[in-house]
Amino acid sequence: MTTEAKEFSILIVEDHAELRKHIDSFLRPIYNTFLAENGKVGWEIAQAEIPDLILTDVSMPESDGLEFCARLKSSAETAHIPVVMITARALENDQLKGYESGASDYIVKPFVASILQLKIRNILDSVKKLRAKFSIEKNNFEEYTSNKHDAELMKKVMFFLNVHYANAELTIDALAVELGMSRSSLYRKLQVITGKSPLDLLQIYRLQKAHDLLLKSNLNISEIAYAVGYSDPGYFSTRFKEFYNVAPSAMLRSGS
Repeated sequence: MTTEAKEFSILIVEDHAELRKHIDSFLRPIYNTFLAENGKVGWEIAQAEIPDLILTDVSMPESDGLEFCARLKSSAETAHIPVVMITARALENDQLKGYESGASDYIVKPFVASILQLKIRNILDSVKKLRAKFSIEKNNFEEYTSNKHDAELMKKVMFFLNVHYANAELTIDALAVELGMSRSSLYRKLQVITGKSPLDLLQIYRLQKAHDLLLKSNLNISEIAYAVGYSDPGYFSTRFKEFYNVAPSAMLRSGS
């Protein structure tokens, strides 16, 4: 299976080399995997790669799993990533600490590979369902985001688009600067939260604004294209038809 064919990525943080290799052996055929020997290295990889899920041991040198998970959940860039903890600590109080640090699930050693795989699959299925609920029109950020950091980020993104969508020179770099993020970090973050790139979100926003203008204004096609940030009315019409499966001219004539 090629890297491109794998939908999700998983970061495996485990200080025991043999166990780390074993977990990787049954997850790599299904997911893109990254490996780290402790929470310190795991944090660096998590920031650079923004994986879809993190699997971490609890007892590790440098930075243990509880510290690592708490750090992930306190950062706006990584707070959304679900964390599954693996540990030999089976006491109820130990598991409670794991959940308090922000873990999504907990599995005790020795574990059965098929059960771990099922836990991971169920969590990632939930991630997919959250992305599917995304809607610019409804602004339902709290419904489909898994934490307050992501909801706040999306509110800022949509506010920025609402202010600047009519600017034909608007770039994703400008959005990244506004949010204090790098272009690559913004791309990964929005792709993870919504399943769409920043450019996709901008285009959807513009097309939805154009849709409203077609129904409610007396502007012609070219005027509407310019009003929502397209410098080429022909290109606007093509993208509108691709998105709504109807030409803007047909909507203009029918008024519906």
